[in-house]
Amino acid sequence: MSFAAGLRRALDVRQSDVVSELDQGDSLEDVLNRHLLIVEEMCDDEILTSVLLLSPDSRHLLHGAAPSLPKAYCEAINGLEIGPSAGSCGTAAYSGVPVYVTDIATDARWAPYRDVALPYGLRSCWSTPIRHANGHVMGTFAIYHRTSCGPVRAELDAIEVITGNVAQAIMWSRDPEDRAYWMNVLPKQVAALEAIVAAISKHSSALDAEGQEAVDAALKSSKALAEVVRRQLAGIDGA
Repeated sequence: MSFAAGLRRALDVRQSDVVSELDQGDSLEDVLNRHLLIVEEMCDDEILTSVLLLSPDSRHLLHGAAPSLPKAYCEAINGLEIGPSAGSCGTAAYSGVPVYVTDIATDARWAPYRDVALPYGLRSCWSTPIRHANGHVMGTFAIYHRTSCGPVRAELDAIEVITGNVAQAIMWSRDPEDRAYWMNVLPKQVAALEAIVAAISKHSSALDAEGQEAVDAALKSSKALAEVVRRQLAGIDGA
């Protein structure tokens, strides 16, 4: 399994907990930190990750999450104004395209901020815009390295996976009734239920008649639920 595929599977599992975490009062920062820690732990090399959120006036980037970056560094860049030479994240948010800076010490786009980053040993920063389902930029996802380097194909694939998962978490935090929730989370939950019931049914021979009857009922109910969900979601999608 490729790194990107493994990461996708891990984040899909993680994503299934997001809505319940938000419903129980966890902050968006807490939710995103858990996402980012999974990314950092799965990477073979040491990386530090962050999410910055575009301000309501669409001119600044605000702290979203950064579980491993120094707190002082996060505070220093909180509220930075986006623009064509605003580090990796400020430039990515301004241009709407990824900005992969391989050497913070020499890249002109980091001139206003390199004295902030270099003392913390940050040498490269790859930043990608995070987009709402409607295409609008909501913020940026960044990967920092302590060495000068650029991303390879597998890392670019992984970045795409990560930004998609982070975007969904942000949208759900801002609008729990967002269509993305119903179109993405509910089918996964129903599929998981079907898989669990199917797995149990394979071993139902070990149960007595009452147990086997209960498993058969659960199997029929899960299939019926899946059909109802698919039918209703098709109606929402076509509305």
